[in-house]
Amino acid sequence: MEHLNMLRLLSYLLGLFIFTSVQGGIASNPKDQSLCVLQDEPRQCGSFCLAALNPLFDHSRNIRKRLDEIEAGQKDLQAGLDSRLKLAEEQQMAVNSEIKNQLQELITKKDFVNSIQALQAKLDARFDRMEEFRTMKITADANDELKIQINTLKDTIKDLQSKLKISDGQTKNKEDILNVKEKHLKNRDEQISTLTTQIEATEKTKSELSSQFSELRKTDDNLPDSCPSDSPNGIYQIKLRGLKPFEVPCATSPPGWTVIQRRMDGSENFKRQWHDYKYGFGNVRGEFFIGLEKLHRMTEARPHELYIKLGNVNGSTSYAQYDDFKIGSEEEAYKLKTLGNYSGEAGDSLTYILSMENTPNMA
Repeated sequence: MEHLNMLRLLSYLLGLFIFTSVQGGIASNPKDQSLCVLQDEPRQCGSFCLAALNPLFDHSRNIRKRLDEIEAGQKDLQAGLDSRLKLAEEQQMAVNSEIKNQLQELITKKDFVNSIQALQAKLDARFDRMEEFRTMKITADANDELKIQINTLKDTIKDLQSKLKISDGQTKNKEDILNVKEKHLKNRDEQISTLTTQIEATEKTKSELSSQFSELRKTDDNLPDSCPSDSPNGIYQIKLRGLKPFEVPCATSPPGWTVIQRRMDGSENFKRQWHDYKYGFGNVRGEFFIGLEKLHRMTEARPHELYIKLGNVNGSTSYAQYDDFKIGSEEEAYKLKTLGNYSGEAGDSLTYILSMENTPNMA
């Protein structure tokens, strides 16, 4: 009987030692984790995609760092549990030692055999319940941790999917922008081609105009400086030194005369400023005045006669003629310089004007 009790006690102590080792082994086993990473990000993804996915890779690294921190915390927790279990084992060993001593005292007493057996049964039941409780607690903790990790991974996956969707949208927007830019470049190339054609046409037109201008200059150089004496009445172009060609009415009665002023019906206003009388005004086919500057250059270049024809309302006409008509320059205020001899029937009013202009100012 004593041997039987001793074997039971040794079996209990051996079971206690195995239980502790198994618990320590379970607590120290690392959890399985899987991680998908890119071994060569630029080659696997491409430079353009990599630029868009870099934030995702950074977020993934942050998740990995967080998991490493959680694993480190688990290791610290496991170390604390191991320390507590070791302390519990030491306490249990002390209790076992005390129980062993008590059992050794009780073995010599047959009256306490039943008590020892009952105590052994209670201890076995207690350790069984402790085993179950520890297993349940470890399982519950592991399940809670797995739930937390699963929820975190779900949130991470949702976040990554959202960012991937945004990245796809950004990529599409960039593609649209590139397409628009390509269209703009194509339109710009077409515009450049059109402008080049226009420039070439303009250069051609410029060359043609230059040739025409050269021809016109040659023609202008060949223009006479007065009305032709052997041509019919009409509008002719003449060219004076220092002035551009201009049109004048030419009359053949008397022949070869240049009309410098015409007043017929009052359609033109002759109350003008200095500028108008200098350069001329009106319509050469109607009422007009040729201009003082042109008169000065014409009379300065060669001798001219002045013929004035006057008409009455009853249809009769009269004239006044001077054989040496000449006026001064603008610096001389286009003063009447000479008239020559008078002939005609309209009256010699200009000779009086000439004498007044040549009279010294006594003021």
